[in-house]
Amino acid sequence: MEEARKVQITGKSTYMITLPKKWALDVGLQPGSLVSLSYQDEGTLLLTPSTTKTVTSHKTLKLDGEKNGLRRDIIGAYVMGHQFIELNARTIPQEIRKEIQGICKGLIGSEIVEETKEKIVIYDILDPGEFTIDKGLKRMYALVYGMLKDLIEVFNANARGKKEVLSEIISREEEVDRVFLLISKQFVMRLKAGCVSKEDQLNLVEAFHYRLAADNLERIGDHTVKIANTFASIDSDDLLPRDITDKIAGVGRNSLDSVEKSIISLRRADVALAGSVLRENAKIRKSISVINQLKTDTSNALPIGIITDSISRIGDYAGNIAELAIDLHQL
Repeated sequence: MEEARKVQITGKSTYMITLPKKWALDVGLQPGSLVSLSYQDEGTLLLTPSTTKTVTSHKTLKLDGEKNGLRRDIIGAYVMGHQFIELNARTIPQEIRKEIQGICKGLIGSEIVEETKEKIVIYDILDPGEFTIDKGLKRMYALVYGMLKDLIEVFNANARGKKEVLSEIISREEEVDRVFLLISKQFVMRLKAGCVSKEDQLNLVEAFHYRLAADNLERIGDHTVKIANTFASIDSDDLLPRDITDKIAGVGRNSLDSVEKSIISLRRADVALAGSVLRENAKIRKSISVINQLKTDTSNALPIGIITDSISRIGDYAGNIAELAIDLHQL
């Protein structure tokens, strides 16, 4: 319900409006009560009484024994910001309990706080202020950048003895996914709040673009892992030609540079830097075209094609982030 209130002036410079009595009573305001005022980007003013209590969100799920559906439901409830997730069944089998425990390990802040024969309760212990969207994007970028950097060094070495490094790169994908889901959850919570939070000063438009950037970073991580898996599958007695690995390492470094510049351009809303990423992406495609012409003379043409395709896609995702930076510049 919307009401119009007339602005009044007391003294020489103090502007005043009266508060609706019903609202004041409903939220428990009394003489001397404190209220907080938050300025919004669109010119509105958010008035929050100190008596406002945080609402605890509770989601109840019925278990049907289907593991894939269970994972989707728990992750969906987590991303939607439910602090309590309760799972019920007549009897919860041990294998389902282990599955739930594994799912919780993949969700930052989620802990099983109650467990009975027919019920499991998951509680989100993370304070939203401890991990903002901005911090999440920084962490996610650091993980993906490190994975891609280590991968390029393996190509420089061109040795299958580096399989332990490839295995370590692959293992980091889980942490990337955990941070991505947390960023997604934080964004949903920002949408529900509908305002700038005290902990995260991004406005909703910026938060939306950061969330989209996180999605592209997650896909870059996926393709980094795909390259690592493909490279590890090549037989140790059938090494790739040195000229090809040198070119792959070179175009990989260009992709790494594009990813770095795309994130910087997003955080600064730097159009010039974003434009350089898009131009570099065109060069990456040309370099990959050269590699694809060379691969036809090798016995590993198929894995090389998979690797170059993923590198090309990494460049595309970096370009997507750069385009988000250009959008933010228009704010």
